[in-house]
Amino acid sequence: MDIIKQSDLVKPSANAKRQAAASETRLDPFSGQWSIFAPQRTERPDEFVEHRPTIKTDVACPFCRGNESETPPAVWSKHIPETARLFSADDGPADYEDWSVRVVPNKFPAVDSIDETSTAPSTRPSALFQSNAVTGGHEVIVESPRHFHSLTELDIAEIDLIFQAYRDRIRHYRNVAGVQYVSVFKNVGRTAGASLSHSHSQLIATDRIPQPVASVVENMGRHRANTGCCLRCDVVRAERKAKERVVACDETVIATCPFASQLPMLVRVTTLKHQACFEDLGDRELESVSRMVYRVITWLEQLRPGTAYNYCLHTKPPGIVDPSDSFHWYIDIFPRMSQVAGFEWGSGCMINPILPEEAAASLRKCSASRNPRRF
Repeated sequence: MDIIKQSDLVKPSANAKRQAAASETRLDPFSGQWSIFAPQRTERPDEFVEHRPTIKTDVACPFCRGNESETPPAVWSKHIPETARLFSADDGPADYEDWSVRVVPNKFPAVDSIDETSTAPSTRPSALFQSNAVTGGHEVIVESPRHFHSLTELDIAEIDLIFQAYRDRIRHYRNVAGVQYVSVFKNVGRTAGASLSHSHSQLIATDRIPQPVASVVENMGRHRANTGCCLRCDVVRAERKAKERVVACDETVIATCPFASQLPMLVRVTTLKHQACFEDLGDRELESVSRMVYRVITWLEQLRPGTAYNYCLHTKPPGIVDPSDSFHWYIDIFPRMSQVAGFEWGSGCMINPILPEEAAASLRKCSASRNPRRF
């Protein structure tokens, strides 16, 4: 893996450092949204410090080995025999169902199943108060039979299998009639939206495309029409040349802190080669992606031990007709370091206290001092 070294970068002058402390606004070419960067706000006093508690096996956890009956039947499940060595006597009864990663329907779905809904969903025909039923699917990817909290606590074989589950389930839903959009995401920690501590992620498929996603698709299509190039490929090439926002890069994938990131320490992972759909990745490419994500989360946790975090996987929506092949998939990984407060809610403009150049530099230092599991 090619880690960008600090020595490869031009050291900022005293004047540049003073300028870095000043607020500025930056435009995200993908979303069309502006973000405010205010580095001086990192100096604010903060009385509220949260630490992630130590996680122990919970006999009542519906995701633990031996409690499979507490969830709906699995729609996807695979077992890796070599992971049996990872279990202890506290991890559940011996007569457990053989699985390493399993996918189950969510018992409390955000959307109704597209297979179980009436063909004539209820609507409110009003110009001012429009309403429609939303259908699709909502699944939970249980990432291990063992009661762990973060992806970084899992075995590499499990991590690879988790990303195989993502790929396979997205493939399933893009072939389901009526599905327009598929989102895969992970919440770790209460402040990140997790309701259960056992390591898991989720997939939601819907019969409509969210407006922010449609805006990104539109902007990427416009760039392709104007330049003949993929916007994300152009940005990746520019970032590799500039180097200052690159966290890590290998022959397949790159991790960067985006120029106009809305959240502090946000890292974006994508392929160097143009690829519209995550679900079309081959096994070798998928392995590179899963291990890059693992490394990035490891470095984030080294900087902020016990931090809550999210990641979101963005693939080309099945409902998008894209003959110019303008979309390019990506994963955003971000620790929950700040709260959305009054100005953000009122204006729709995020305030980020950490410049992406500083975030990338901090993560590169972590990668240089601690190289997690050389896979």
